[in-house]
Amino acid sequence: MHTSWPTAQAGAVSVVSRATDSAGGGTPIAAAADLGDQLTVVTIRDVAREAGVGIGTVSRVLSGHPAVATETRRRIEATMQRLGYRPSPVARALSRRRTDILEVILPSFNPHRYVEVLRGIEEAIVATNYALIVRSVERGSDPKRILLDAGAHDRVDGILLASLTPTDRLLDLLAERRMPIVLVDCTHPRLPSVIADYDGAAVVVAHLRILGHRRIGVLNRPDEPWGSVKACGRSTAYRLAMEAAELPFDPAYHLSRDDSAEGGRSALEHFLGLPEPPTAVAAASDMQAIGVLDGARRHGRAVPDEIAVVGEDGIEFASYLDLTTVRVPMRAMGCLGARMLLGLIEGESPPVGPLRLPVDLVVRGSTRRPSDD
Repeated sequence: MHTSWPTAQAGAVSVVSRATDSAGGGTPIAAAADLGDQLTVVTIRDVAREAGVGIGTVSRVLSGHPAVATETRRRIEATMQRLGYRPSPVARALSRRRTDILEVILPSFNPHRYVEVLRGIEEAIVATNYALIVRSVERGSDPKRILLDAGAHDRVDGILLASLTPTDRLLDLLAERRMPIVLVDCTHPRLPSVIADYDGAAVVVAHLRILGHRRIGVLNRPDEPWGSVKACGRSTAYRLAMEAAELPFDPAYHLSRDDSAEGGRSALEHFLGLPEPPTAVAAASDMQAIGVLDGARRHGRAVPDEIAVVGEDGIEFASYLDLTTVRVPMRAMGCLGARMLLGLIEGESPPVGPLRLPVDLVVRGSTRRPSDD
């Protein structure tokens, strides 16, 4: 499948090309059959005439309608094969009152994280005729306008929201549209979702405590772009984890910064300016952690001897920097979310509660026992 991934721009919309496979998905609008020496485009009228039936009967066969006798259906299918007829994907979608298009809406920041989600979605639809519209959104964007626009005029068959949690009021507005929606990397009690199943704070704090760290800086993401999930939740999780581990809690060690390398560098500047800087930093993403690593290098602080660094996501680039990270199965979440959405479109019942996928802590060279506590 050939794809074109979105760029991180406000309101950017990219169309990912229709999935194709060896079974013939994404075939041309009409096949060409060599009738004698002349190249002729075979149409549905040709099939109906050769099979001795009406155009409506051929259309019902193409749409899978049960109101066609078995013998007639077989004769029409044999005629289509003999003539080399291939139905238009657009026409088939319209006959089924479908568009065969899914829309994916995701934040525009941290493209490394969301490319993995898109790869998982691609994996789920590669054997189907579905295409994707990918929309990236910035903080401050209007969720009502974006979601109502996505579901307007039956432009798509379903929507995947990645790391964007809709409010109850917005879901009330969408209920009349009856648009299938699945959440990825976020959850809401009224929608099916796929999330990571772990207490990341407890995992990271336990690892750092075993290494002897007591002053742990916690770096959060800002609030979700739509403001429905607050960054303070992660800070609370770390506070509780540190209390459980009998470690001191200092609000000065808890910051929210952009989900970027620059955000990580900015946080380290703050930490190093404290009377007692932390000996370890737990970032909310690998990109933030990469910024912390770069800031430590600029300040001449050895990693991990003088400061340990832990990221989160498990992007490929983290391995090249020897970064310890909480590996989150973003690709698997995208794949399962897309499969769940396809099931909803076909009338399947959604699962009860979120589907949870496990994560693991990948320990590398950026964490070690502090040299001076």
